[in-house]
Amino acid sequence: MSEISATHLVPSRAIADRSARTRLAYLDGWRGLSIALVLIGHFFPIPGINLGVLGVEFFFVLSGRLMAEILFIERYPLKKFFKRRFSRIYPALLVFVVLAMIALSATFIAFKWKAAVTALTFTYNYAGILLNRAGALDHIWSLCIEEHAYIILAAISAIVASRSRVIPLLLVLAALAMANGALSYWFLHMDYETTYWRTDVHIASILLSAAICLLKADGKLPSLLTGPYVAVAAAAGAVFLFMDAVPTPIHYLVAVPLLAIAVNALDFSTRFLSGWLSSLPMTTLGLWSYSLYLWQQPFYKFVYEQGSNPWPMLVGVFACALCSYYLIERPAREWLNRNW
Repeated sequence: MSEISATHLVPSRAIADRSARTRLAYLDGWRGLSIALVLIGHFFPIPGINLGVLGVEFFFVLSGRLMAEILFIERYPLKKFFKRRFSRIYPALLVFVVLAMIALSATFIAFKWKAAVTALTFTYNYAGILLNRAGALDHIWSLCIEEHAYIILAAISAIVASRSRVIPLLLVLAALAMANGALSYWFLHMDYETTYWRTDVHIASILLSAAICLLKADGKLPSLLTGPYVAVAAAAGAVFLFMDAVPTPIHYLVAVPLLAIAVNALDFSTRFLSGWLSSLPMTTLGLWSYSLYLWQQPFYKFVYEQGSNPWPMLVGVFACALCSYYLIERPAREWLNRNW
């Protein structure tokens, strides 16, 4: 009797490992869905909704959840955390910026070394607003916000020891950032980029998702948000609220919180949803997502501003991204993680 009870109460290592793999698989699938939305929005836009912008929000809320798990739940050593972030992000970014600067030098989206420096120092989101923009690098604003969020969340994890204090702090900071965005857009009449490219505004997506993740980990998430259909319902509501007809600040005041709920509610979702996100096509897209995101921008500019046929441009995106992933991103990450 005790052996049977123990078997039921304490899962075997194989079951635990399988559970972890499934969890990682559907989060990879969420990442795959994110990049799919970006690619559809950029190369095959659907009237009435900017799927490219929506896809970025899918990325942001996933980052918030993952950073909360790594920094506040697992308590990953900060030195190792930043090494892993560097090995994951920087080699592929460096190669992209250098090759793009060379390859695009004779095109309408050529950019100079100053723009390259702002991309490589993760200051482009502010430099693009205050100084000058480079169309081939315009997507780097979102990467800048992610990197800034890593630093801010790491600092909070180092300074604030009690998780009971971390959660309200994250919620307050997220609320302030959201209010900052609404104030900038509605009352100061700033345009979209001047408002929502800024870390002091857009970090709300990441912080809010991190806070919800910690509430879930502490068992404090309302039962209403743990149902099997919450993830689908919340994501669907967010998509609806991202329609062009909805005022832009509402996207970030209401739709983004729904996405933050959705990505954290995946743990309770139906087998159909988790199975679909865990499918090979979705997880493969997720693995390639960073390189795809880097390389889609120049090709997108040719489609959007020059009217180029989107299909060969999309083929070019995948060709460059797969070379980036298999020749740069993955080998560099593995080598640095092993030797640094």
